[in-house]
Amino acid sequence: MQQLSLLLLSGGGHTGTNVMAALAGRRRDLRLVATSDTATEPALFAFDAVYLAPRVATDPKGFEARIIEVLERERPALVVPCRDEDVQWLAGLGERRPDLRGRFLCGLPDIAEVVNDKWRSYAFCRDHGLPFAASCLCVDSTAARAGVDDFVATHGLPVVAKPRHGVDSKDVLLLTSLAQARSAMLRDDFVLQQYLGNPDEVEQYLKQVACEGLPLFHTFQGIKRSLQIMIGPDGAILHVVCTLNRMTGRNARSIAIDHDRAALQIGTRCAEVFAGAGWRGPLNVQCQPDRSGRLLIHEFNGRFTGATGARWRIGVDEVGAAIRAFTGKHCRPDVPAVGGSPAEAFEGLVARAADPTCATALAANGVWLAPPR
Repeated sequence: MQQLSLLLLSGGGHTGTNVMAALAGRRRDLRLVATSDTATEPALFAFDAVYLAPRVATDPKGFEARIIEVLERERPALVVPCRDEDVQWLAGLGERRPDLRGRFLCGLPDIAEVVNDKWRSYAFCRDHGLPFAASCLCVDSTAARAGVDDFVATHGLPVVAKPRHGVDSKDVLLLTSLAQARSAMLRDDFVLQQYLGNPDEVEQYLKQVACEGLPLFHTFQGIKRSLQIMIGPDGAILHVVCTLNRMTGRNARSIAIDHDRAALQIGTRCAEVFAGAGWRGPLNVQCQPDRSGRLLIHEFNGRFTGATGARWRIGVDEVGAAIRAFTGKHCRPDVPAVGGSPAEAFEGLVARAADPTCATALAANGVWLAPPR
């Protein structure tokens, strides 16, 4: 059987390693290729081939030229974006190159922008009746400064300040006073979002910090509610999976199926709306309950995620489903063969090191090819 080639954009990060983990027992008939803007990511050298490419955010023209070169050389059956910025770029390339679009695991560029922009996510959900956390655009104007007072009065403290196009919770701020909220309005390209969770926990934490000091590591995320959707190339909804993601240690977490009916209703409705608007491929929906217990959306991701490998372990073959739907090929087995599908999977960050020889060769040549298996 001829090998099926997959190209993972920015494949050396956490998302790419999760896609590989979900395919670990099915590599015989697959050729996995990655691009990366750095030669020293340890996970890269588990691929069959790696190509250096500039980061799209810093050199979009150079990135596009390099990816087109890789597409011509590797001729992948499916291109899988692993970063949010790659999702949006790939959607745009699909619009410019309809001859290639059928191989891209994404949908229309306008919907990619909705997914990647938290203000547009809020507006899209408001227009389509989806329950998204109340949001306020940060704008340095007299009206906006007055509006933030109303926002805090309506939704209470704390509130969250997020970059519109941020990822990995970078630069996210938890604002615990009206003065902080007013100051956040001066932040360009940010939004304020109502805090989803129990505000009493934040208040108690601040009191503890005042008495005892600030812990080196802390978080208010608690149990994360995650909805993973797969939409086929024809717009068919292939699955909606709801999970509870719970931190069990600083570098470990558990993933379990969420049987809450409200979560499934939100996931199903999101799948219908986004499919109708032209999204294709994976869609991740992040939810949390507000202070009244109502489940609300606070973020979207148009790609596989850092929990994809763990979801595979509990029987959710989202990568295999995408390969079947977009290429017509079947990657067996569909679920882990040993022990069936447990109710809960445990995930930890795995320590690994890049072979210096491989990293040096990739940096020098711009490409690294694995030795024959």
